Amino acid sequence: YFGGGCGGGTRMRGWGRCFPDRICPTASCGHRGTGRNSRAFSTVIVPIDDLEDPRLEPYRDVRDRDLRGRDDLFLVESKRVVARFVEHHEQVHSLLLSEAAVDNMKDVLRNLPDHIPVYVTSLAGMIQIAGFRIHRGVLAAGHRPHHRELEAQTRLAFLATPGRKRVVAPIGVTDVDNIGSIFRNVAGFEADAVLLDAACADPLYRKASRVSVGHVFRIPWGVASNLFETLDWLRSLQFRIIALENGPRSVDLRRVDPSERDVLLVGAEATGIPD
Repeated sequence: YFGGGCGGGTRMRGWGRCFPDRICPTASCGHRGTGRNSRAFSTVIVPIDDLEDPRLEPYRDVRDRDLRGRDDLFLVESKRVVARFVEHHEQVHSLLLSEAAVDNMKDVLRNLPDHIPVYVTSLAGMIQIAGFRIHRGVLAAGHRPHHRELEAQTRLAFLATPGRKRVVAPIGVTDVDNIGSIFRNVAGFEADAVLLDAACADPLYRKASRVSVGHVFRIPWGVASNLFETLDWLRSLQFRIIALENGPRSVDLRRVDPSERDVLLVGAEATGIPD
């Protein structure tokens, strides 16, 4: 529900449109009311026409900042990826949208808590801020978990529960495209989790999450600071460890029957799985 004329919204300087100050889940939500539900589920729209506004800092010079780090933040781009990301409200810092993207994202915006700002500027302004061409006009910033929160035995504690489970474990995979592809395939084959060793590329890197089509935000994953200790932990949970590798000791995968609980190790293209 987009509020009624510009009397209920904000017109940006030099623009032919106005934007509501809030987007509510239904036309009857009463965005000017004080009800508990309307406050919890309406989205605050913040038009910005000053490209030097400090609130835009997380989105500035995206490619350079991808390399230098973002002060415990990470960036997400494209409508589908951002839509999957914002399902996890506790991680979301803010959104930055072009004017056209507000309409395209309205179904996603309706479900955002009102403490998460949605900044809106022109597509040309977004391109100037980010430093590269953003075709769809959709970016989001998220709070990066502390490295201790990413520890596999904490993040993947549910693997201790009984039942059939599959875990895919990339080892030394440093290419962000490959990390994203692994998550996408894990989603397609309905595996239960991804276990990364400390040498793997960051799944929260902007390109990795884009290639995964946002599945890095849906599939449970953790990082093994000590891979061998983590594999021992999985063995104690009755997991069988299978290394997917070509070599003199390899067995044709077609001769291997799936077990109730399997971990599949995959290595980097150049080096494979280390001994």
